[in-house]
Amino acid sequence: MKRVGENPPQRWPNDAPLDVAGQPWWIAKVKPRQEKALADDLIKREIEYYLPLYTKVVRRKDNNKPRKSVLPLFSGYISFRAAQGGQQSIFSTGRVVSVLEVRHQKRFVEELNQIYGSLNGGFSLEPLETYQPGQLVKVKSGPLRGIIGTVIQIQNQSRLVLEVEGLGRAAMVLDAALVKVIGEERGT
Repeated sequence: MKRVGENPPQRWPNDAPLDVAGQPWWIAKVKPRQEKALADDLIKREIEYYLPLYTKVVRRKDNNKPRKSVLPLFSGYISFRAAQGGQQSIFSTGRVVSVLEVRHQKRFVEELNQIYGSLNGGFSLEPLETYQPGQLVKVKSGPLRGIIGTVIQIQNQSRLVLEVEGLGRAAMVLDAALVKVIGEERGT
């Protein structure tokens, strides 16, 4: 794992605007935990890319000290520019699973610019977890920390109804930000 200061830049070259006309944007689906390594490879090959990163702070279990990690905002993906046909050259890095064509370049660049502007403006962005009924989740903070339950209903995408087995069954409504997915439905 790299130290916080050793991470590649989110944008390379740093001063290039995202919306300048030129080669089309592509999306590389990478092997697990290879986003930043591919960014380093793209710099060496002088290929323009954008890899939005965010800082996650977690407390260590052994001494409760904070630990910072710089992670990709969109895990498993990195955007890059290459001429039609030239996008295949990144497979030689051994880090790429597939390359996705961006069909709506203008809209894609507008969305990238929004993320780029937000991160450069000092706003904190984090990946949004999506939930499905039947998923096993664990409460990660608050007074119910550690409780494991199954999502049985989603109310307005921000609140989950969990079913918890114990002395019979009980259901509770929780803020989606308080839980993390730990698996599929019990018994599967």
